Formats: sequence, structure tokens, C-alpha cells
Amino acid sequence: MNESPRILWLESGDLYTIRRGAEAGRQRGIQVDNLEMLDLTFSADGVAPLLASRCGDLTSRYDAVIVRSFMPFVSEALTIARLFRDAGKVVIDASTTDEGYAMSKMHDYLLLARQGIGVPRTFQCFNPLEAEEHAEMIGYPCVLKTVFGSEGHGVFKVNSVDELRRTLWRRKPGEFMIQEFLPAEVDYRVIVVGYRALPVMVQRRPRPGEFRTNFDQAEEVTPIQTDEYPDMKSLAENAARTLRREFSGVDIRCRGTTPLVLEANRRPGFKGFEEATGYDVAGDLIEYVRNKCRLNQPT
Repeated sequence: MNESPRILWLESGDLYTIRRGAEAGRQRGIQVDNLEMLDLTFSADGVAPLLASRCGDLTSRYDAVIVRSFMPFVSEALTIARLFRDAGKVVIDASTTDEGYAMSKMHDYLLLARQGIGVPRTFQCFNPLEAEEHAEMIGYPCVLKTVFGSEGHGVFKVNSVDELRRTLWRRKPGEFMIQEFLPAEVDYRVIVVGYRALPVMVQRRPRPGEFRTNFDQAEEVTPIQTDEYPDMKSLAENAARTLRREFSGVDIRCRGTTPLVLEANRRPGFKGFEEATGYDVAGDLIEYVRNKCRLNQPT
């Protein structure tokens, strides 16, 4: 590999992150190209498996791939990660090469809880009557979350069993998790690169009448220094390490004074974070990939 690695940024739909990744690469003399799944071709013609685009075999062309596109082509995204790994290239996140098909929030909660990392009380039930029992045990209001939701979508606050039934019975069994409602006035987003929290994080306050916080929800966002919140910094880094998310957006909300992990997002958007903090998230990610590529060079 030459001094400046060539990086493939695999993503579709979020033009800001794509643009920022390429810009961060140019500032460092690093080639960062974007492709989306529809640009690719898989070939198994009896010679060798090939991952190609109009510019040829990608595993030969690039030194690293940042996989940020999954749905609806989850299996294909995982295959891309494994082809790059088998070619001896850097994959972000490395866990996509061996984690398997487990991509759900409940999967993450189970792994985090097993390691003693605080998460909200959460149940995934496939029987609607059992779901009602767990909701009664948690108490109302409670939160319903779709297992695969993102960006605040598929998250509902329910105040009674009637609301629970109306929401649950519109969906497939097991599609929702039931979670305790944490009535904190604010929550926090910590971005972790290479299992290290960035030096700045954000506090988010929902807009009036809303309980969700997401940069698309027009909430009040305040940048703060991560070192001023050592418990949250450690929690975010431990969550990312446990789930092997090298680049992760960890959302934290408190139960009283105890911080809990709401989510460790495997493909965090960072437009709102960069705008609120002025911090170069894309630059940190590209530098991390460059350093991994250097360490990956044959001796």
C-alpha cells in the first residue's frame, strides 16, 4: 500500500456524510470514493468471487472500505465486508466481517446488559398478551420501539393499555420492543471513533411536547466537553467496544442520576453534530482509517 490509502465509502442517501468524507480525504491527500449498493456487481463465474463496479474489482482498487449502507441489502453489505477482509483490506466496522446477521436493537441491548452496561428495561415479545403483561410491569407511560428503527422513526410513547394495543396490533409480532420511559429533560450524544469518545459531545433537549431527541427533531442542542462527564464518556466507550462499533454514535439518557445507553448506532449521521460543535467528525474517522491501513501493511 502507498502512503495515502484509497478508501471506499459505501453509503447511499445521506449526501452530507458522503460529501464530508470525501472532503476530509481531500484535505489529507487521501482518495475517498463513494459508491452505493446499486453501483455494484457481484460475480461468481467459476473463477473467483468478484466485487466490481464500472471501475473494476473494488477489493484490488481500494485499501479500505467504510460500510455505511445496510438496508435493504443487509446480506450483500456483509458480503462486501467479508470480501474486503479476505483480500487483506481494512473494514470499518471490523465486526461486520464476523458478527453475522444479528442487526437489531434488542441484540445490542442483550450484549450490553450481559457486560454490565446500563440499558433501559426492555422486552421484545412475540405474543401481544405477553407484551401487555410486560408493559404493566414496567408501568405507563412506556416506550415502543421498532427493532430496526433509526433517526427517531418507529418510536412511540404510550400512556395506556389501549394505546399499546392500537400500536402493537398494527405491526407484525415481535417488531416492537417495550421499554421503560425515562422522564429525563435531556439526553446526550457521544460520538466514538476507534473506541475513543471525541473530546466534545452534545446535550439534547426535546422540543416542547416531544420526548424524542434526534437531530432531525428540531431539539435544542448544546455542545459540551466530554471530559466534564467522565461517567458518560466511559459508558459510551465501553458500549462501542462491547458491540465492536469502531465508529458509533452512542445515545445516553439518565434514570435519575444513572446514565443508560439508549443506542450505539453503527452508522451515525453527524451533520447536526458537526454543525452544533464545529468538530471535524469526518476528519477523525478518515485519520483513524488511514492509521489502520498503515498498521495493516505487510511487514
